[in-house]
Amino acid sequence: MDFGGANLEQAKLTGAQLAEAILSKVNFHKADLFAADLRNTDLRGADLSNCDLRGTQLRGADLTDANLFGADLRDGTLMTAAEEGGTKVANAEISSLELERGSLKGANLSGARLANSVLTQTDLSGAILANAVLTDADLSGSMMDGADLSGADLSGANLEGANLGAANLTGVKVENTNMRGVKLNNTSMEGVDLSGADLTGAEIVISVDSLPDDLRDTIRAHEEWMASFGAKGKRAVLDGAELDNVDFSGINLSGASLVGAALTGARFLGSSLNMADLSGANLYKAKMDRAEMTGANLAGADLTEASLAEADISAADIKDRDGNSTGRSWPANLTDTNLSRSNLAATLLCGANLSGSNFNGANLRGADLSNSAIDGARLQGAIITEAKLPN
Repeated sequence: MDFGGANLEQAKLTGAQLAEAILSKVNFHKADLFAADLRNTDLRGADLSNCDLRGTQLRGADLTDANLFGADLRDGTLMTAAEEGGTKVANAEISSLELERGSLKGANLSGARLANSVLTQTDLSGAILANAVLTDADLSGSMMDGADLSGADLSGANLEGANLGAANLTGVKVENTNMRGVKLNNTSMEGVDLSGADLTGAEIVISVDSLPDDLRDTIRAHEEWMASFGAKGKRAVLDGAELDNVDFSGINLSGASLVGAALTGARFLGSSLNMADLSGANLYKAKMDRAEMTGANLAGADLTEASLAEADISAADIKDRDGNSTGRSWPANLTDTNLSRSNLAATLLCGANLSGSNFNGANLRGADLSNSAIDGARLQGAIITEAKLPN
């Protein structure tokens, strides 16, 4: 039946059979829908705020842009008289919310109690799940890009393969949470302890704008410092900073100090790091393809399995105040740098100090190491096809 746009505020609809009904934009505010059958219903834009939805069957329902603020979505069992006498369970099909392949796009589920719910491959993009209880819920394969999950409890939940790009995960709990293969591109995760989650194969990229204010402002001030030739802004000193998985692609960090910084999985695609100090930094699996790093200091840095294809880590040309070349150069420093199993295809390392560096298993195909110092460098298993080696 078609109830589109109807006002059913505070209606008593316990156990109602409404499967496949058209309920778009219906006002259900504070309605009693305990154990109601809402399978395959059209609930787009419906107001389900503060509703009693315990035990409600919602499989296949379209809840795009629905408002479920304060709704009670806990388990619920409806008992009814049996023909043979006694009682029976009327809603035995499910014991908690099931919405496999359903749509909750833009839905307001603030504070909803969704423990043990099944929301596999559900569209939750843009949904508001702030402070929601999702313990042991199955959200595998769900689209949660742009969703607000701040303060939510995801302990024991299954988020394998879920897309959480640009989502707000500030303060979420992820103890014993399955986050295998999740996408966390530009996701806000301030105050989140990921140590108890399984992040095997996860794709984590954090935007600079998602960083805490002090770190973000330091980076932006450095960009201004570079653009104004030092007249404005301030040089970035981020020694020892926690910057794992941050995306610095295209950002000018030339001359910045990142000594001992944690930069696991960080991205510097096409970034400028000329004369930057990255000594002792942890750049495990960092992506630095096509980065400009002339004269950079990478002494003792860990670049295991990092990608530096076509990066320029050659000697920097020293110029005078007017920008004219002095004829002198400042070599990039990669002494004792760990580059094992890294990708250095077509990378420029000419004139660099590579003494004691570890290139074991690295891809140096087409790399230019001419005029570099490689005393004590290890090249066991390295690919040096078409590479230019020092005389």
